[in-house]
Amino acid sequence: MTIRIGKKGISDQQQHLLERCRRDSTPHNLLDAFMTLINDREIRDGEEALHPSWFDVWEKRRARISQFGPDELVEQLTTFFNQARERDPEVTELDPQNQRICFLLGAGASKPEPSGIPTVKELLPDLLARARRLDREEVTRLAEFCESTGIDNIEDLLTAAQISEFCGRNPTIMRLIEFLLFREDHSDVGFRRSRRASVDVSSVAFLQDTLQVLFGLLSSRMLPAEPNEGHIAIANYARDRGDTRIVTTNYDCCMDLALSSLSVPYRYPLDFANSQHVPPSSDNPINLVKLHGSLNWFYCETCQEVHWIDIQKTVEDYNDDRALYPVIGVCRTCGGQRRGLLVPPLAMKFDVAPALNPLIEESASSFGDVDLIVVVGFSFADADLYISRMVSKAMQANPNTKMLIFDPMIGVVQKVREKFSVRIPDFDSSSRILSVCGDCSKTLPRFLSGAYRQSEMTGSNGDAAAEYASVETGA
Repeated sequence: MTIRIGKKGISDQQQHLLERCRRDSTPHNLLDAFMTLINDREIRDGEEALHPSWFDVWEKRRARISQFGPDELVEQLTTFFNQARERDPEVTELDPQNQRICFLLGAGASKPEPSGIPTVKELLPDLLARARRLDREEVTRLAEFCESTGIDNIEDLLTAAQISEFCGRNPTIMRLIEFLLFREDHSDVGFRRSRRASVDVSSVAFLQDTLQVLFGLLSSRMLPAEPNEGHIAIANYARDRGDTRIVTTNYDCCMDLALSSLSVPYRYPLDFANSQHVPPSSDNPINLVKLHGSLNWFYCETCQEVHWIDIQKTVEDYNDDRALYPVIGVCRTCGGQRRGLLVPPLAMKFDVAPALNPLIEESASSFGDVDLIVVVGFSFADADLYISRMVSKAMQANPNTKMLIFDPMIGVVQKVREKFSVRIPDFDSSSRILSVCGDCSKTLPRFLSGAYRQSEMTGSNGDAAAEYASVETGA
């Protein structure tokens, strides 16, 4: 099956089917129209282009089709659109071997197996399900509350916990927040305040204990994770190209382990108090910038020292049950508590881990000195606004820098294009922000190996790359 994406030469029949799906969302109409589309021989053979608007219609209607359509048809439609939408045509013009690349990795980069780490949106239900098995009353109550109220975003939960802990320690702030939120009914708020002017100390203790349990579960979820083919492809590319930059918001160590497995020299651009134990690297190691911390970094809030541990040995000992993972440890320097240097999934990430601030400057430098920013599984969410600003500033300063987004969701690239078009004057988002949709553990290795450049492009005007993408599959 060869599918072309384009707007030229669209038949009246295909245009009619497209309009039907836009106007009429009844299950019978949608099922009939989509079945007709995917069984059209001329479209499947590439004789007629598939209009790009189909992808938006599919994203909008897929939930309804999945609800009423037979499983076999839903699977056929999903496969059809996944194969058809794999990449923007301009991707074939990018030569990874002749460009300076900075990789920006988000949670989606570690989702494919064998890494298998849930994304931010999937993380809370996963952690709460594991939390129930601990048989801790307070954690079970939290899980029941989240499930009964439909709360499934860990950023919402941890942000609320952070604000609650802060307000619990600062009753005046809590009273001001109540007044600002409920000022139209301030007299009633005043009555409630007079009855309870401060938060029970046990509530703060509950928050701290619950957060610690969640961080323990989070660590146990990430420690056994292994690099997937996407991580390995980046490590292979970095081995051949010493000037590669890697920036990641993930604190799992899949990327670290992938580099080590191929003997690629790398360093963390951070000052460690126990630097004498950090293995010596080559003269030109790759900088692995972990913006939100790492499972093998620990920080003492008392003396503010940052320590490093050998992640390979830690993972091996943990998996073989020879040693525990130290969620909290004793600082040898001052006797205080060392905790994992991790920035939790919060809506407000600033001022959470001051020790990581030097990495922001390192990231900005990495984005500003490349030809291509390859984004893998990172959606530029509002909670990561500071990263969006760093990248947009770099792309504004260098009009030749492009971005290539690898993500399974086709809607991500359009949202990113809209954001950057607002931030950068006269920004041509369609030519400077490109996308490859699908499983990054499959698509990223293909791009870095040059497979997309080698793929055959066809077109009546001889310039198919400017008109459509051709995707060949084994189906």
